[in-house]
Amino acid sequence: MKNKNSKITNLRGELYRNYKPENSTNALKKWYKKIIKESKVKVKIIPLKKCKKWKFTKNGVMKHDSGSFYKVEGVRVLKSFNRETDNTWDQPMFTEPGFDGGILGLLRKKIKNTPHYLINAKFEPGNYNFIQLSPTVQATFSNIRKAHGGRNVKYLNYFKSPKKYNCKILFKQWVSEEGGRLRNKRNLGIVIDHQSSKDIEFGNDYKWVTLKQIKELILENAMVNPHLRTLVSFI
Repeated sequence: MKNKNSKITNLRGELYRNYKPENSTNALKKWYKKIIKESKVKVKIIPLKKCKKWKFTKNGVMKHDSGSFYKVEGVRVLKSFNRETDNTWDQPMFTEPGFDGGILGLLRKKIKNTPHYLINAKFEPGNYNFIQLSPTVQATFSNIRKAHGGRNVKYLNYFKSPKKYNCKILFKQWVSEEGGRLRNKRNLGIVIDHQSSKDIEFGNDYKWVTLKQIKELILENAMVNPHLRTLVSFI
């Protein structure tokens, strides 16, 4: 525990040093707005029964054909604790397989002796503005297993095999999700430090930012997503 706390204390010190960031905060804001402006994202509301590869089971649970991702099931609260409503109510909830959601990973690297973190402008259909600033890796275990039949998760191997990629674990802990709609869900939060001088290639939807800049961008209106906020909340 002492070693873990010392690592966190060292990271916290980054907030009080006059580091020179790779990108100015204003430049980051312009980049973010440009990403949103150039995206062609459209999200259309459709009836649940028309969702492809999703179906209702005989017991009234909505599930994906693969059995992965999550299921939508009803729960009945019989006794609540100090809530604003009556002590009994019914509601639908989202339940992940095994209650484990996925990996939230933040990659740290010194650039010109200044610690930076690799963030991603990530699209999610329920995001305010559709695109928000996210950790380096934000992927469910279903996506990691390619239950969607899609592509590999970028930079995932850095977090699965840190030593192989010259990385040191700074923080690794299960973190809970919002419990009003997600049943017992948790994600594995990981922060690693890339200690090699080798450059890391990335696309135009990624940027290196300092810890102080992440904290500054959190103050902007709905720019930073909950997962990135969670990973820096302990600092």
